[in-house]
Amino acid sequence: MSDRLAILYQFNEKYVPYAGVSMYSVLYHNRHVSDICIYIMGENLSHDAQVQIEQMVSSFQRKVVFIDTEFLVRKMKKIDMPTYRGSYAANMRLFLDMVLDESVERILYLDSDTIVTAGLDELFHIDMHGKAVGMVLDSLGFSHKKQIGLSDDDDYYNSGVILYDLRRWRERGYCEKIVRHIVEQRNNYPAPDQDLLNIVCRGDIFRLDARYNFQPVHGAFSDRLFLKIMRPQVYYNADQMDEARRKTIVYHCFRFLGEFPWHAGNQHPFGKVFDRYLQRSPWRDYSKRKTDAGIIIKIEKILYRVLPRAVFLPIFKYAHALFLYQSERDALKNKTNKLM
Repeated sequence: MSDRLAILYQFNEKYVPYAGVSMYSVLYHNRHVSDICIYIMGENLSHDAQVQIEQMVSSFQRKVVFIDTEFLVRKMKKIDMPTYRGSYAANMRLFLDMVLDESVERILYLDSDTIVTAGLDELFHIDMHGKAVGMVLDSLGFSHKKQIGLSDDDDYYNSGVILYDLRRWRERGYCEKIVRHIVEQRNNYPAPDQDLLNIVCRGDIFRLDARYNFQPVHGAFSDRLFLKIMRPQVYYNADQMDEARRKTIVYHCFRFLGEFPWHAGNQHPFGKVFDRYLQRSPWRDYSKRKTDAGIIIKIEKILYRVLPRAVFLPIFKYAHALFLYQSERDALKNKTNKLM
């Protein structure tokens, strides 16, 4: 077995501190691995940011490669691919085979809001049973999948952690399939990269254990309560979730109640985990700022503080379903089709 890890990140200048903390957690917990290369698909990264990242990575005697993504941005503009929150960075990993050498056969993509708390080498040796990518099921996408054309029985995966078998990805032409879908069918989705992967790679995604992408709702609510209230049609069972909780390898710190762990005054379930690695990293002097939350989020935060979890979770479920409905309506309103 190869003792080499290839890790991929994609982010813009705004996310440098958070991606840096995530990278630090990867490097710290994989010191036993003989060779690690971190690939960064950055958008408008400053020279100072690149130098700071290079210094941190080199302090672990590892290698970092900054990939020129200008032509990917031009390609996305050409096929009329919309930005996500004002940036093209979120979709760059859909085209990674265009920028990576064929010597890279397996690579792990990590969102900038992930924290790794154990070695990743076992994941690189996992048998994916011939599938092109490996992902963890999404904890909140149960109603959303029907909105984008998937059935109740289909898996719906979270794209914050993606294990690519690049040989199979290339052989099966997924980059071309994604481009064709965007041009010929639909180019605008509420969760653009995640929805595209679930639709285009349907049936070719290997289900990873939840410990490789442990999501905020499982830090906020018990497994029994989550399964009772959310009633997922396709998901991990209580025993699988319990094991993931006890043996978490990747915490995915995406927004919870409108906030990330790096926001001042946040109530994020993984706030302490993030802070622990923030304080160890070169970004330990980062100054947290409050998020500009709307009135609905402010009310949710208050209810989360004062209500029993069994009372709050149905409210949370309804609010999230409403958010998904609005996001899908906005996406359909803004979608374009080049054949029209």
